[in-house]
This record gives sequence, C-alpha cells and structure tokens, in this order.
Amino acid sequence: MTSSENTQAIPQKTDGRKLRASNSRQKIVDAMLSLVRVGDIAPSAESVASTADVGLRTVFRRFTEMEVLYREMIIEVQKIFAPEVFIPFETHQWQEQLQEFSDRKTAIYEKIMPYRVAAKYHKHHSEFMKENLIKWNDIERKLLAKIVPSKIKNDLTLFNALDLSLSFDSWLQLRLDQGLTPKQAAKTKKRMINALLGDFY
Repeated sequence: MTSSENTQAIPQKTDGRKLRASNSRQKIVDAMLSLVRVGDIAPSAESVASTADVGLRTVFRRFTEMEVLYREMIIEVQKIFAPEVFIPFETHQWQEQLQEFSDRKTAIYEKIMPYRVAAKYHKHHSEFMKENLIKWNDIERKLLAKIVPSKIKNDLTLFNALDLSLSFDSWLQLRLDQGLTPKQAAKTKKRMINALLGDFY
C-alpha cells in the first residue's frame, strides 16, 4: 500500500469509529427514553444496556454517569416538544388564546408526562433537573402573562391561581392522583379556569 493510500485509510477508520460511537450513543438515549416512557422513572444502567442491546461498559463509556444520561434524555425531549410551545396562536381574542394555550399545554403534558415525572423525581439530587424545571415553569408563566390583560396579570393572587390551574403539577394531580382520563382532566381544568375568570368572560 502506498503512502497516499495509508493517508486516505486513516480518516475512513476514524470516521467509522465516530459513526459507531454516535450510533451506540443514540441507541442508549433511545433506550432511556423508551424505559421512562413505559413508567420506569429511574432505569438502571443494566436495564438501559439491555434495552439498547449494548454492553454495560459501552453505557458508561458514552455516559460517565447516569446523571449525564438523564440530561441527554431531557435535552432530547425538549428538542422534540419545545417548538410546540411557541407556535403562534390561530385566534386573536385573549380569551380564545388562553383556551388555545390551555389545550396546547394539555396535549404536550400528556405526551411528556413520564419524562416530567422522572425529572421531578430526580430534581432533588440533580441541579440540572431542578434548574431545567424552574426554567420551563418560568417560560410558561411568561407566556401566560403575554396572553391575559393587565387587570388579571396585576392581580397577583388571581394570576398565581390561574398559573397553577394551567401547570403540569395540576395536570399530574388530575391524571395520576385522581385517576382521571385525559378528557376528564381537560374538562376539569377548563372548569377551574372558567371559575377563576368568570367575571372577565
């Protein structure tokens, strides 16, 4: 083999290793997402390795600790669902936009519920999880503030109650603790909003 052939072969081998590493990393992240989605909010490294069909050493080679893998899971989920939060409203009146906002959050919460439950479970020993939840709560609160008129926004007690009724914690209470179906939970949430804002409709 000539010197030029050797030079060409080295990048190909390197690229092949990078591709395999990238593929195994994605398989591990996908396995993590799959396990959490079906209710295992704290999957072990062994479970992740088995589901991803890779060796346990590969899991820790790609992710030095499980905390890093949880971060990747949250980043992956946000990459998929975050754009849905910022879709422009189809309506113009604030009351209609509020309903759109509520419906949109309901649909997103139902899809990401297992991942948010896992994040809430791990936030007590993960600064990343804790900060990420605070960040998204703040984003949702700011979006709500942009919708409602100043009379509601400036009434802090009313605004906080409205924010709570639209929150993931409220959705979780209705869906898991009270065992309501998504349709029943959405109807209950709408009733809460109407009760709070009855004088403004």
